[in-house]
Amino acid sequence: MRLRESAAVRLEPLMQAVGFTLWQLQELENTTSSYVAVRVREAKGIGIERGQALSAEVEKLPLGKLLAELTKAKVIGTELSSELREVLEERNWLVHRARRETRGVLSDEALFSEVMTRLDHLAEHSLQLTKRLGNEVEEYVVRSGVSRDFISGEAERLARAWGFE
Repeated sequence: MRLRESAAVRLEPLMQAVGFTLWQLQELENTTSSYVAVRVREAKGIGIERGQALSAEVEKLPLGKLLAELTKAKVIGTELSSELREVLEERNWLVHRARRETRGVLSDEALFSEVMTRLDHLAEHSLQLTKRLGNEVEEYVVRSGVSRDFISGEAERLARAWGFE
């Protein structure tokens, strides 16, 4: 079955938006798992091997379980918890229901626009929360005695390893 031309034109940007949003959500999950490892699981002073094992364990948890741990441990405020829950609900919509609930998105201009706006908002909100959690983890680690120079050096090392430089 072939797509009509108008639908085919919308498919590429829609798939790019879905992919980018999922990418941003994964970054948020990764940052949240680091937050849990550092703030909830108290990784301080356990050594590199145990720290890596702890990180690997926490990284396997889905966003919902990470959020439950943060909430139970009371290391995040009500506002941040609410924002993370909102993103989790939107993430679940995207992963589990979006395709079913937006049938016809490629042929309906208004629905296409609505879905694109929703995806853009979710990607942006995920990015903002990733930055916020990352900054909070950094501040916590600095208060625990790690220098900002060390943190910057590790960030640069990771950026090179991931091909960002």
